[in-house]
Amino acid sequence: MILERIVTLANEHSKIRFLAMERSLRATGCTLPLYVIPYDDNKFELPENATWWEMPEITSWIDKNKLWPAFRKIQCLTLPNYQFVDSDVIFFKNPEDTLKPLNGFITSCTHWMAPEHTFTDETLRYIKAKTTTWTRLIFNSGQFACDKVLYQADELMRFCETNFTETLFHKNYLYKDQPGINILVNCADVEISNVTMPPVSMASTWAGDYTDEASFERFEKHDKPYFIHWAGVPLTSRNYIHQYFFKFLTAEENGAFKLEGVRRLKFKDRMRIKIKAILNILKN
Repeated sequence: MILERIVTLANEHSKIRFLAMERSLRATGCTLPLYVIPYDDNKFELPENATWWEMPEITSWIDKNKLWPAFRKIQCLTLPNYQFVDSDVIFFKNPEDTLKPLNGFITSCTHWMAPEHTFTDETLRYIKAKTTTWTRLIFNSGQFACDKVLYQADELMRFCETNFTETLFHKNYLYKDQPGINILVNCADVEISNVTMPPVSMASTWAGDYTDEASFERFEKHDKPYFIHWAGVPLTSRNYIHQYFFKFLTAEENGAFKLEGVRRLKFKDRMRIKIKAILNILKN
């Protein structure tokens, strides 16, 4: 695969994560253009060689039908030769070098060990019918690469409205983007390969596999994957794997990110108290 671009998804809320990701990418020597899909209208000023990438026909269709905002990343399926990552990623190696000997649709997650959240009852029937080793065909929708166009934009929207409609259309906001993107790729004419499985057998790219001392020591001693994806692992401490994220931030950004985490925690605590109060009222 000859990469032509890196694609991500961001808004003002994820700006600090995005900046760490972009700086880590450039630190590997990768100079490819960075396409940034806006999660919503809350944009920010992008660094050099990065540009907002919006397909109005897909964006307006998603907004009109009240689909999950992160589903905008389906734009990637209309492109060839890209690496997509969510903004909560840190690169260790130039993705151009890692992906050069590979082709097809490439993922590097370990969701095959815990496939929950990658399918619905509706889509699982189709995926299981393909092979008994179906877990090798599912992936985390926060990171993937592909060397070919899988859909044209109008074809993509039409497919979502007429196939697996509970997952892709009617309950898209409930299921979010992961099951939908998994079934879209599985229905396309492309070979799916996961480089954490043989013959490559790359180390896990999920930060959750390196959060304790023993696993982090193993990470330090062995060949590192080409990036780490936090994917739901909270960046609430500076221990172990998290240090790789924080080192790409300025002191001011570090402080702002820490404050943001405190505010989010307080909000969750307030909501938890409110929910308990409502439940008590309903019981009585």
